[in-house]
Amino acid sequence: MMRISGQLRQLKQDSGQQIAEAALVLPILFLILLGIFWFGRAFNIASTVERAAKYGVLTYHQTCATCGNTTPTNAQIVARVNAALQDDHLKVANVTSYSPPFTCVATPAPTCTTLNGVEICTGVPLTCGTSTCQSPPVACGADAELNGVRVSFGYNFTSPLRIANLSAITLHASALSPTEE
Repeated sequence: MMRISGQLRQLKQDSGQQIAEAALVLPILFLILLGIFWFGRAFNIASTVERAAKYGVLTYHQTCATCGNTTPTNAQIVARVNAALQDDHLKVANVTSYSPPFTCVATPAPTCTTLNGVEICTGVPLTCGTSTCQSPPVACGADAELNGVRVSFGYNFTSPLRIANLSAITLHASALSPTEE
């Protein structure tokens, strides 16, 4: 009988310590799990934004056989980019303008237009020719390829967790490919 009451007393003393440990460890564990989840979501959004830029370039290369074999309009390219973003439930309103520097300074200069935050450039230098790429970009050398197409934009990703007043992260996407001749 004495042994059972001693064990009960020991259990009562340990229960307070276990609750205190759980109160310390569980919030930290949940914060780590939420961080892993939202980092994964940010990574997913970054890959979706890159894929949308690639779809924009691919749309530029798709010609319409019944339309006189013309290249798609900028509105059609932007619509394809927006469709790729909406497929992953991303807000098109978060698309922002982004214009990365070119590999080299091309002559003639590339023609760029921006529609709904998506920049579409034609005549983009794909290589610097015989000159090496430098920062800042130099003029293109001989045999430079100037017939590329680039689609680029930014996407503002805001985390639903308002920890430490972190501002929105802008994820940039840019896709470049040669034009088909």
